[in-house]
This record gives sequence, C-alpha cells and structure tokens, in this order.
Amino acid sequence: MQEAVTRFYRLSIQLAFNIVVVVLVLGLFVGVARILLGLGQTLSGHNLAEAFHLLISDALTLVVVIELVRTFVDYFEWQRVRIHVLLDAGAVFVLRELFIGLHNQKIDSLGVLLWAAGVLVLVAARTLALKVQPEGPRDAG
Repeated sequence: MQEAVTRFYRLSIQLAFNIVVVVLVLGLFVGVARILLGLGQTLSGHNLAEAFHLLISDALTLVVVIELVRTFVDYFEWQRVRIHVLLDAGAVFVLRELFIGLHNQKIDSLGVLLWAAGVLVLVAARTLALKVQPEGPRDAG
C-alpha cells in the first residue's frame, strides 16, 4: 500500500512540474511576442520614453522567466532542487529590479548600495553552494 501511495505522490509531483514548465514556456513565448510588439511600438515613435521603458522591463522580465524555466528543467534532470540554480534566478531577479529602478531614477545612492550588497550576498552564496556540495552524486554547475 505504501509503495502505491509513494508512486502516486511521485507521479503527482511530475505532473504538477510538467504543467508548470508548460505554463512557463508559454509565458516565454508570450514574453517574446510582447518584446517584439514593444519594439514595433518603440520604432513607431509614439511616446518613445514609455515604450522604451516597457521594452526594457519586458526584456528583463523575460530573462527572469528563462531562469525560472531553467530551475524547473534542472529539477527534472537531477531529481532535486540545486540551490545554486535557485540563487542564479534570485540574482537575476534582484539585478532586474536594480536595473528597472535605475532606469526609472527611483533609487538613490544608498538604495544602489543596498541592492549591490544584495547581489553580492547572492553571488557569494552561489559560490559557497558550488564549493560545498551535499553528499551523494556530484554535479558540475
């Protein structure tokens, strides 16, 4: 009985992750389409500053979604969540927020320092995650 329940659990997890990956890949395609439409809007010249801001925001959001898809695909490949892959996605997200804040001129010098410290902490944690790996099969990352 326990074996059947465990098998059902594993199949349920696989199904859930498959659905999430499909949704994220669809999101990637929508993101690319949005960027292309935004590029057309930027080239048309109507409200250039706003169109350029939207284009930058959409492009950086697409990079974050790519990292999330990579995290889920990595889970399927290794059958576990590797912390350095999650830290990559976190660093990309923090950099996105920093770039958008800088582009909007809404971050002061202290804010830039704090965001940069956050990136530094994530990069240091990623480096440690690669150096100190859990017991079991080693993976290069």
